Amino acid sequence: MKSKSLRLRLALWSVLLAGVALASFAAIAWWQLRDAKIEALDRQILDQSERELSRHWPEDHWKHHEHNMGRLLGAHDIHQTLLIMQDDNGLVYRSSHWPESLNPDQLPWPQLEDRPTPENATDSMSSDGANPPPVGREDPEFSFPPPMRTGHPPPLFPPEDFPPPPGEPPRLHLPAFTKLSLDVGGHLWRFGLTTAPHGKLAIGIDLTVVEGDMTELRNAFLLATPLALGFIALSAWFLSGLALSPIRHLTNTMERVTAKGLDKRIAVGKEDQEFLQLIQVFNNMLERLERSFLQASRFSGDAAHELKTPLAILQGQIERAMAQCEVGSPIQASLTGILDEVQRLGTISRKLLLLSLADAGRLHLYMSDINLTQALEDLLEDAQMLAPELDVSGSIAFGLTVKADAELFRQVLHNLLSNAIKYNLPKGWIHINAARQDGRIEVSVANASLGIPDADRERIFERFYRADQSHNRQIEGVGLGLSLSREIARAHGGDLLLTEAEIGKVRFDVYLPT
Repeated sequence: MKSKSLRLRLALWSVLLAGVALASFAAIAWWQLRDAKIEALDRQILDQSERELSRHWPEDHWKHHEHNMGRLLGAHDIHQTLLIMQDDNGLVYRSSHWPESLNPDQLPWPQLEDRPTPENATDSMSSDGANPPPVGREDPEFSFPPPMRTGHPPPLFPPEDFPPPPGEPPRLHLPAFTKLSLDVGGHLWRFGLTTAPHGKLAIGIDLTVVEGDMTELRNAFLLATPLALGFIALSAWFLSGLALSPIRHLTNTMERVTAKGLDKRIAVGKEDQEFLQLIQVFNNMLERLERSFLQASRFSGDAAHELKTPLAILQGQIERAMAQCEVGSPIQASLTGILDEVQRLGTISRKLLLLSLADAGRLHLYMSDINLTQALEDLLEDAQMLAPELDVSGSIAFGLTVKADAELFRQVLHNLLSNAIKYNLPKGWIHINAARQDGRIEVSVANASLGIPDADRERIFERFYRADQSHNRQIEGVGLGLSLSREIARAHGGDLLLTEAEIGKVRFDVYLPT
């Protein structure tokens, strides 16, 4: 299973969350700005309506006013505004491009509202019936509804122009205003409809004026978003790298933990609290592991060393007893079997001693120049003598030399040859190849075989593990040869690998530095 990078995931999640946050903010801000622009249009339309209805204008005024009104409302084209003015006598002015489908009489004109005239207003009216001085918009008695307040006083019409019924006080008449959105010709328009005592005024603006500004804002956001997300990604990558630096430190230390490096510890510095506990637990684990490993290594080495002398004495006594027995007698046959087992135990103790020394990093090598070409040719001759029924061949480069411990390295070669003979097929073959490649020497020993199961390939170098599940005595060995051979190869700066284990062939490669 392919592993995933935590640092990469942190950076991607940061970008994703930031992208969602930016998109949400942009959507909310976009709608709020759009509503604010439409509300500003409503206020401007109301201003225009109040200003134009404050007095009577000649008919040619409205065409000039339509051009000025479009400029004030942000329209770039006269066709983006609509204007219609009606008085008691009928139509006063209508835009030349007013849609035929939009009937002014069907618009939801607001109802005119009137209110009682305060005493201070009637007292201030002139005798000739002129309009009184404007009443401030701050007085709620004479203001439009609060959402539509603009700072301009509403036009007041004197009660003499609209006499009240008998018995009622004079009344002031306030213009009524309403706003709405209509779909006209496939475009959304914003209208302000005002009803005054002497007429009706409708001002419309195509909302593409607003949508154009919003499109520019959206494009600017789309241009800035990738840059912002890129900056966030780089920042998240950098910050996650800083946050995970203790993990990298821990990993580097763990990579150096070997049989020779169990004394490694991670220095506790100014680490974050979350990582400080992890480092302490790791150091404690290394300490326990080192103690257990040293005890196990010491035990196996001491046991092997202590067994060596008794086994040597036992082997000598058995050999003397065999010499005193009648040749071919049953006692001599029994002693021969016992001697084989003692020699087997001696071999096991010697290999265990070497392995314990290798584990502890105390495997002493007596290095010397070895003529590898000659050693392998001798190995081929040994194979032909030990297994004459097998087809033994070799391809050995001339003049190969290697600096190694002669005794230990020959033990590696004899272990590989012994396995090639023991686990071969009837009338099979053995092939030994040696060459210098990529600045190192490679020696391969291959033989005919039924193959090694996949489950056994991972454990083939484990100690006391044998690929034949029965562990019968028909094939000699205790499962220490490959493990010891690999440790010897690694002690020389090389390695021993199982290169091929397919049906019909098994191949082991030994790599040694030149």
